[in-house]
Amino acid sequence: MGRTHAIVIGGSFAGLAAGRVLNDFFDRVTVLDRDIFPAGAADRAGVPQARHVHGLLLRGLHEYERFFPGFEALAIERGATFHDHTYDFAVLRPQGWTPRYRSGLKFLSASRELIESCVRDLFRRLPKVELRERAPVIGLAIDKYGAPRCRGVIVPRGSLASGSSDSTAAGNQEILDADLVVDASGAMSRAPQWLAAAGLHPPDETIVDPLAGYSSRWFQGPPPERWPDDWWWWAGAYIRRRPDDLVEANFQLKEHNRWHLTLSGFNRRYPPTDETGFTAFIERLRSPVIVAMTRLMEPISPVYANRAIRNRRRHYERWNERLDGFIAIGDSFCAYNPVYAQGMTAAAMSATMLRGCLERLGPAEGALAREFHRAEAEIQHGPWMLSAGVDLRFPFTAGDRPLSLKLFNQYLDRIGAAASDSVVRTRLLEVAQLVRPFDDLFEPSIMMRVGARTVAHAAASLAHVFSRNGAREIPPMPPPPTLADPPSTRTAA
Repeated sequence: MGRTHAIVIGGSFAGLAAGRVLNDFFDRVTVLDRDIFPAGAADRAGVPQARHVHGLLLRGLHEYERFFPGFEALAIERGATFHDHTYDFAVLRPQGWTPRYRSGLKFLSASRELIESCVRDLFRRLPKVELRERAPVIGLAIDKYGAPRCRGVIVPRGSLASGSSDSTAAGNQEILDADLVVDASGAMSRAPQWLAAAGLHPPDETIVDPLAGYSSRWFQGPPPERWPDDWWWWAGAYIRRRPDDLVEANFQLKEHNRWHLTLSGFNRRYPPTDETGFTAFIERLRSPVIVAMTRLMEPISPVYANRAIRNRRRHYERWNERLDGFIAIGDSFCAYNPVYAQGMTAAAMSATMLRGCLERLGPAEGALAREFHRAEAEIQHGPWMLSAGVDLRFPFTAGDRPLSLKLFNQYLDRIGAAASDSVVRTRLLEVAQLVRPFDDLFEPSIMMRVGARTVAHAAASLAHVFSRNGAREIPPMPPPPTLADPPSTRTAA
C-alpha cells in the first residue's frame, strides 16, 4: 500500500484540530486555506467574526491542551489570564445580578487571535503536516464507479506553489489526490454546491436565525491604580438580554490589559456601527456598569460589525447519499450563534470523536464517514440545544419548534429562576462549559431542586404583588462583595 494522504479544507480551529488527529493515522496531512496567516496574534480577512468577543470554554481548554501539550502555558506566555467567571465577572440576568461565588472553574481570558495563533504555531511543529496558505479549494474530485468516493480536491492550476507528486492538472484546474478529505471550511462551506455539481443531493439543513447582529470595539484598560477598589469585577461584565429588551453587552478583559466590548441586538435591533451611535447605545443599557468602565479606558479600534449570525446544522448524519472518503467537521457540520462561545470548543470535541472513529474503524474503512457523522451529531446535540434551542425561546427567531424544545426552554426558564441554589447554578455552569453532558441538567436531584426553587420564587413573587413595596428593584450596579469574600486579584493560573 502506498503512502496515505489526508487533506483538510480550512486552517482555522476545526481544521487544525482535525489535522492534529489525522497526523496520528496518515503518512501525510495537508491543510489548505485560502487566507494568509498572520505572524502572531492578528486579524485575518477570512475570519470576520474574529473581531467580536470570543471565549474558549473549559472543555475546549482541556481538549486543545490534550491535542497540543503546552498550549495553556504558551497562551499565558503570550498574555492570556484566567478568571473564575462566577466570581470575577459581573453578570446581569433578566432576574437580577448573578450571585457571586467561587465555582472552581477557570476561564481563559484571551482574544480569538491569540488562541488561534497558539494552536497554529503548535500545529506547525507536528512531524507530518503541511499548512498551505493562499490555497483555495474550488471543488471535490469524486469517483462514481461503484460506491462514490471522494479522491481529492480541485484547486486552481498553479495555486500549489510548491507542486505535489499527488496532483494532476487539466485545463485551469488541478486535482490534489487524497485518501480522506475533511471539510473544515466553516459555516459558509461550499461543499453542498460541490456535491450537487457531482450529481449528489446535498444533506438537509436546519437553520435557526435569531435575526441578530453584533458591533464590537477594543479598548485599552486603565492602570491598576485607577480601577476603583469596590469594582471587584476585574475580568468583565455581561448584561444579558430580556424578552422586552433585545440588546445585550459583553465586555471582557483580554491580553495586555486590552478590553473587548461586543454589543448584540436581536430581532433586527442591530447595534450601531458608528462611534457616536455605539457610545450612545451603551449609555442606554439597563445598567451603567459598562459605560462607567469604558470611561476609564481609551478606544483603540474602530467599530466592527457583523450581521450574518445564525445557527446552521447540515444533517450529514442522516444523509441518504453515500460518499466515502469525505467528512465535514466543525462549522461545516454545525455552526452556532457565537454569543454562546461554543464554536472553538465544539470543533475540538468533534476532532476527539474523529480520533475515536479512526481508532475503531481505521482510516481505510468505507463506513468511516457515515459512522463519524452519526457520532458527531450525538456529541453536538448538547451545544445545539444550548445555542439554537435557547435562541428559539424568543418568538421572533426563525426556525422550527418541536414540542421537546418548547418543554426544554420552559425548564431552562425555571433553572434561571433557581439561580439562588448554588448546586443548580454550578450544574448549569458545568453544562454550559461543556464539561458535563447536556443530560445532566435532567438528573432527578437537580430537577427536584429546580422545582423547589420554582415554588419558592412563585410564592415570593405573589407576596410582592400584595406588599407595599411592589416588585423587587434590581440595583443598577453590581452589589458589593460580602464580608466573607476575600479581595479578588488578577491571576494567571
